[in-house]
Formats: sequence, C-alpha cells, structure tokens
Amino acid sequence: MRINVSYNQYSALLDEFRQKCWITTCREGKALQTDWHSPFISGYNRFFNLRPDLKIYDWNQTFLERLELFEPGLESHPAILIFLLKGHLQATHRDTTYHCETQVKAGHNLLMLNGLGKQGTWICPYGLASKTVEVIVAPQTLATYLDHESMAALGTLRQRLSANLDLPYFHVGAITPEMQMVLHQYLHCPYEGVMQTLYLESKAVELIVLKLAQIEQMAQEADARYIKRQLNSQDRERVYQAREILVSDMADPPSLQQLADRVGIGDYKLKQDFRIAFGTTVFGYLRSHRLEQARQLLIDRTMNVSEVAQLVGYSSLSKFTAAFKRQFGVLPSAISKR
Repeated sequence: MRINVSYNQYSALLDEFRQKCWITTCREGKALQTDWHSPFISGYNRFFNLRPDLKIYDWNQTFLERLELFEPGLESHPAILIFLLKGHLQATHRDTTYHCETQVKAGHNLLMLNGLGKQGTWICPYGLASKTVEVIVAPQTLATYLDHESMAALGTLRQRLSANLDLPYFHVGAITPEMQMVLHQYLHCPYEGVMQTLYLESKAVELIVLKLAQIEQMAQEADARYIKRQLNSQDRERVYQAREILVSDMADPPSLQQLADRVGIGDYKLKQDFRIAFGTTVFGYLRSHRLEQARQLLIDRTMNVSEVAQLVGYSSLSKFTAAFKRQFGVLPSAISKR
C-alpha cells in the first residue's frame, strides 16, 4: 500500500493516531519521547528542544507501508543535518526549471537547506528499519557561524543562506569516525537536567562544525582531482617523487632548490606543480605530514611529547606545540594523556 500525503494531511493523520492511542508521548526533562505502534509506523523517537534555534532528535522506526510525503511550499525551512545510522532515505525535487534527486545510504549524512521546495517529496521505504540523528538549526544561526568565512565552499554556503533562495540544497557525505564518536556521546549522554542540556547542545554544535569541515574538505578534494588531470604523466611522476623524498626525510628535509634538483626540474615549476597536485605548498604539505605523524605517535603513547617533536623534525618544543595546537585545536600533551 502507498500512502501519499502532504505535510498538513500528515499532521491530521497523526492527530487521528493519537486519538486512537497509536501514538503515546512522555516527557523526561528536556526530552520528549514518542512511541509509535500504528498500522504503518512502529518504533520511537526522542526530541530535545535545546534552544529556540537549535534542536536535536533521534529516530528509530520502521515504516510498514510506503510513505510519500510532499511539501506544499512551506514558508520557513530550518537547516536540517541528518545522520543515517541505519536504513535508506530518498528525496526528490521537481519543477519546471530545476530537478534534483538525493539518496542517502546508511553510514552517510545529509545537510539540507530550504526543505524540498514547492515540488519536493520524501520517499520512506517500507519494511526497512531506520535509525537517524537529526540536528535542526535556524538558517540565521548557521549563517552566523559562517560570518567572514574565507574558504570557498563555506563562503558559497553562507551566500546561499543569506540569499533566501527557494531552491533546495543537499550535501551528502560519509559519517566520519569523528562524527561517529560525537553521535555515540549524544546517544549515551551521562547527564541529566541542566548539565544534559548543555552537553547535548555542545554535541549538536560539534556535529555542525564537523559537517561544515567536511563540506570544505570534499570541495578541496574535488578541486584537487580536477587539477591533477592538468598535469601530464611525466610532471605527475616528478611531483610524486618529490613528495616521497620530502616525507622520507621529514626530520631533515632538503631545501626547495635541493628537492627540485633531485627530481630534475626547476624550483618554480616544482612549486607550481606541487600546488596543482596536492593543493598546498611544498613545505605546507611537509608541516601537515609531520604533525599528523606526531599525532599518531602520541596516540600510540610509546614516546613523550619532546621525543615525538624531535623525531618529526622540530628542534623547538614550543614551536612544535604551537603548530600542533593550530593544526588540531588541542595541545599535544592532551593527546598523549587521552
């Protein structure tokens, strides 16, 4: 059976279910839990209204019938960040000038702006258990987070938020290990009362930050893939050779001129081709590689901070600490203790 309803009809349907006691709700502090035992939905969801512009929900439900939910052009749309832990989501938008179809598989996330527009439809497959965590944030708040953002992809997103366009915006990405950790912390919150609210608010904001970082990273990787195609095979071989030399000698790296001489090209061309291939400067790449290696060593906890700094090529502990803090947002000692 297929159920095709608008949001207004869906709301009326839910009212009917409540009257028949197919939906029950209970409140525990900030949490509002809804249990579903209707003929076409089973499961439960929890709602946390953290503040007027920020909410976080988790859903665990199964549609027993195919549900197609279409939007009649709602006046106000929040920004919705969906993490699909289990199941499948599908959304479509069609009108005379624009067509977009998005499918999200388990293990992926979706940032959606402007809902689905005036011709949008959510398609909920039946018989498939679905588990999601959703962060709902006011567009104005999300735009505030991006004020003065200089990075290209996020600058474009900020413009999209401030332009008040009717067209929907979808961005799909994989759920990263960092996101998985925050989602686990949200689902297993150890606090109650005011502490619970503050904790969940911090987790909601952290998930937004991780998604914004992912948008920028995916844009940079797409640019890098496009630019890599601009190098011929000989240039690409030389620049990858230069990277291998740089990585293998990271504790005592050659100068730019020495590196260029070893791979047989001029230093200017090396700088140019390196940026095309890797999206950064030669020594910007070296710095990031050193710090990532240092982070892994600190996680392994086989060496102290001073030993790690020296191994990756930092003669000054203070410079290493400052660079590490800029790269990862925490002191190296915090990683070692953790």
